[in-house]
Amino acid sequence: MSLVLLKINAGKTKELVVDFRRRNNPPPAPVNILGMDVDMVESYKYLGVHLNNNLDWTHNRDALVKKGNSRLFLLRELRSFGVQGPLLRTSYDSVVGSAIFYGLVCWSSSITDRDRKRMDRLVRRASSVLGCPLDSVEVVGNGRMMAKLSSMLNNTSHPLQDTLTALGSSFSERLLHPRCVKERYRRSFLPAAVRLHNKHNTR
Repeated sequence: MSLVLLKINAGKTKELVVDFRRRNNPPPAPVNILGMDVDMVESYKYLGVHLNNNLDWTHNRDALVKKGNSRLFLLRELRSFGVQGPLLRTSYDSVVGSAIFYGLVCWSSSITDRDRKRMDRLVRRASSVLGCPLDSVEVVGNGRMMAKLSSMLNNTSHPLQDTLTALGSSFSERLLHPRCVKERYRRSFLPAAVRLHNKHNTR
């Protein structure tokens, strides 16, 4: 049996440093692989999601809005060819909505109100093309976060299963809210999904 080792190509590797300490700290030394320094970048596209060193999702928002606008043109063209009703809505869901809401569970609770309003304007433009109302980014995001949390609760092999079990309440179906020292964490997926879960179970 031969052992195959993974070889890292330093020329194709990027380093993204996330550091929320005071900015007067000296930058870290670059990672060196086989005598070659790895390029340090401020943003990086990973599995279709744009991450930056501030974790504020601005690069991701710009990319999604740009892609959504280009695909909205295709939707208008379909309407000009006489495509209407459910077929046009299916085209929106598969072509435009899939671009606008890509990775939504990751960023929907963390983006700023300004970014959310900008993306909602794009959804409203799509709504005017379809001639029917469409759910906002917040509504779609909340629904997908609830679905993701539900699947995690039902999956005993999920890496966060122990964390979720520890948050379970012995008195109700509610989950204890994880302790959040930083606002950045409070707005991340798990605390936001727990709040939605508890809000749903108190109705």
